Amino acid sequence: MITAALFAAAAVSALLAIAAEWEERRHPAFYLLKPLTTILILAAALSLAPASGAGYRQWVVIALALSMLGDICLMFEGDGWFAGGLGSFLLAHVGFVVAFLKGVSLAWPPAWTLLPLVYGLGLCAWLLPRAGTLRIPIAVYCVVLLGMTLAAALRLQTLGGRPAVLAVAGALLFVVSDSALALRKFAGPYRGAQALILSTYWASIGLIAASV
Repeated sequence: MITAALFAAAAVSALLAIAAEWEERRHPAFYLLKPLTTILILAAALSLAPASGAGYRQWVVIALALSMLGDICLMFEGDGWFAGGLGSFLLAHVGFVVAFLKGVSLAWPPAWTLLPLVYGLGLCAWLLPRAGTLRIPIAVYCVVLLGMTLAAALRLQTLGGRPAVLAVAGALLFVVSDSALALRKFAGPYRGAQALILSTYWASIGLIAASV
């Protein structure tokens, strides 16, 4: 019941945060609601009995904490804040990779992962000429993000089961969210951008938290 209440509270907080940022007209409440939503998801992960192993939950929680730090950085404008957010989420993805590979033997990933791999490489090729001084950090970030997706796919291939399915769904939604963020950052604002970025992001980390 506690876990369900935390996830429900996170969903409400997410909806309020998206409303507070609607059409890029940021209400002061957004600065509270954005990190609060991630904190509630992190708390939900901590409240779950670790069916996937205590080590798995530990790394997921570490990655969620780093994601919260990235949330805070990305609330502010400027390349410095963006770089801080990029670094925080890069480390978060490393944490997710470590979690996803717990108890998993390294092997060739399933054939379907070729689709997100090709997509990710294409997006990276589009981003890098536009990234300026952030070119190298973004290239590294793209590699780690794709690695996180492949790690989740390997977990599903090796272990199967509902938790691994949730982890894969979360990883793929993270790719969607980061793609939407990259388009807004380097191609310019578009209608509904923040709602798309935030909804897919919180759905992503919510699913990964539930995979514990």
